[in-house]
Amino acid sequence: MNNVEIMLYSRISPAIEEFVRENLETKMPINISGALDGLSDAQLREIVAEPISTGVPVELHDGTCLYISHDEIDKIVRKRIDKLQALSDATVMMCCTLPWHSLESLSGVICPNKVIEANALALLPTGGVLGVIQPDEMTKDVEIKHWLDLGCKLVSAVASPEEPLETLKGAISSLIERNVDVIVLDCLAFTQAHWQLVRSVSEKPVILPMSLLGKVLDETYGNFE
Repeated sequence: MNNVEIMLYSRISPAIEEFVRENLETKMPINISGALDGLSDAQLREIVAEPISTGVPVELHDGTCLYISHDEIDKIVRKRIDKLQALSDATVMMCCTLPWHSLESLSGVICPNKVIEANALALLPTGGVLGVIQPDEMTKDVEIKHWLDLGCKLVSAVASPEEPLETLKGAISSLIERNVDVIVLDCLAFTQAHWQLVRSVSEKPVILPMSLLGKVLDETYGNFE
């Protein structure tokens, strides 16, 4: 069975590794590493996002959070994946639903945003409205752009996967009021608990990226025997 290299956009930590292993529903053996592994807090401060909306949140060693430039991480990720692929033929999956432009043309690399976008469009009825639940108020205006580029009717709401489940209900109500037909939980930090709540309250098809990607790994890159 092939191995899968899971590439985080941040630094790996025991908590993040445990979360990925528990929630990525795949039977395949996975290795997990971070694009920013080995970089010090001082080095991260040199690639801070300006403005914040163009970054992604990364936890520093002192427990605080800093928004790091998405474009700079994209460059770092490409170099790390080039090294990984030079050493083995393992499949690589970027562990983030944002677009990673330097990776999209690479063979053997899964960019989750492409998988999720394709499935959302396939489920959306003609003329239907796609609802996207985004994870971060600070970055929502930039992160929604790749969804807008699809050209379908689209509405969005914000709810952090780190907040209590009850806070998600406001985002669900906002989407229901605007007559959505399909809902996407646009972050790999959303879990089955979030999916179940959105599905039960909205009574609409709901895409949970972490679950979807696990199935993609098993059914397309799994054991060929």
